[in-house]
Amino acid sequence: MFCQIDNFKEIDELLKKADTSNKKYEDLKELEYAKKANTLAKRTKDSERMAKSYFFMARSLLNLELQKESLTYIQKASAEKYTKKDVILQAMLAELKGSNYQFLNLASQYAQEEQKAINLLKNNNDYTSLEIKSRAYANLALYNLSYKKNRDLDSTFIYFKLQEKQLRQLPEEKYFSAICEHYSFVGNAFLASKKSDSALYYLQKSYQLKQKYKDPVLYIEYAYFGNYFYYQKQYLKALDFYLKAAQNIKKYSARKSYLTECYMQISDIYGILGQKDKQENYKSLNLKIQNEILAKQNSNVNYAINIILKDKADEYDKVQQKNYVYIAILVILLFIFFFFLYKFLNKDIKLKENIISEVTNTLQNKEDIITQKKNETKQLQQKVNDSYQEIIELAKNNDPAFYLRFQEVYPEFQKKLLEISPGLRTTELILCAYTFLGFTIKDVADYTFKSVNTVRNRKQNLRKKFNLQTEEDMGIWLRNLIDQNP
Repeated sequence: MFCQIDNFKEIDELLKKADTSNKKYEDLKELEYAKKANTLAKRTKDSERMAKSYFFMARSLLNLELQKESLTYIQKASAEKYTKKDVILQAMLAELKGSNYQFLNLASQYAQEEQKAINLLKNNNDYTSLEIKSRAYANLALYNLSYKKNRDLDSTFIYFKLQEKQLRQLPEEKYFSAICEHYSFVGNAFLASKKSDSALYYLQKSYQLKQKYKDPVLYIEYAYFGNYFYYQKQYLKALDFYLKAAQNIKKYSARKSYLTECYMQISDIYGILGQKDKQENYKSLNLKIQNEILAKQNSNVNYAINIILKDKADEYDKVQQKNYVYIAILVILLFIFFFFLYKFLNKDIKLKENIISEVTNTLQNKEDIITQKKNETKQLQQKVNDSYQEIIELAKNNDPAFYLRFQEVYPEFQKKLLEISPGLRTTELILCAYTFLGFTIKDVADYTFKSVNTVRNRKQNLRKKFNLQTEEDMGIWLRNLIDQNP
């Protein structure tokens, strides 16, 4: 009992570290802590801690842009007994699933999950529930502002009003950051509706509230002020705020992606002002940061995939352990059977020795088979990992041997595609291979020395040949196609 209590304390500490890592934008650390907590929780068979560790794993994988894996762990968390009793965790999982759909450009599903989170918590007025509902209302407002084909400003402001209602019930001192974010979003919405006075009013409210609580993290406020003055064509003021935002991001944010947006705006304004040297300088800085983000993202994704593979290997080992038990039971039953057979027939000692020898040989053969299968599995896993890394490097280098090697690793790929569209050219099959491996349009353009528009048009033509719906991700479709049993 004391041992189990110690395990619970260790799990809770790991979950706390995972949550803290998320607040610091340390997605890999969050995944590592959550995975360790999950392993311990499985041993204790504690459903609550298993569900929460799955949630943290799913959240970190979302931020690492591994949507398929994130959705897998959301499913695991949702399936836990504890989750079915905890509506707050259900709402958080709905919110997380919505964010995955947003990344996948599935706008309507994204909005449905946000509404689901609100419905789950409609009778809850604790601080956590109010905070979740306020975020969900904000996301629905932004959905109507940015994701609908026809921008719906009336619905946008209705949802912002509902968000404000939730925020008013929260203590300002603790939740002022969320309130400031709300003011900034509303200000930006007024800017989109060309109501500049109202926009400035809300942007100033956000800034003043940050000042009230002496919060030095002001890059969102500075960036929105920059947007405001940009649309007012007061480019020098806009430039000043974008530069302040960039400095503030460098000092207080771990997300370099925020910096690229600022540098793009700064470069644009220098272009308007006719200062071409500075325009090019910030373009170069922006490109440099984008390359750093891409390199780090690739490294993080590889590391995260290794963690996921380790998790799958652990599950495989559990299945194998059960197999060992079944084999042991079978061997014992065989032993008992032969023993009583010996007694019944009253055979001599030689027969008994032969029977025991036979059972022993059976056990050894079983052990040999298990050992052989394990070795084959390890060799196959290593071969797949090596082959995958090899074709990734060939693709990046635009090596002529890329597609030949790709077909060796994925022999069913071309066959299945040609069954769907027999007239595919080799260049189209190669573009499909790049997409299957997860490369973006920009990646393919860079590696193959084509323009982004050329690659986009070719990819669009392929979508038509495959009859893909607008919301379908072509990379996921290709991988699902190859994963299907022949």
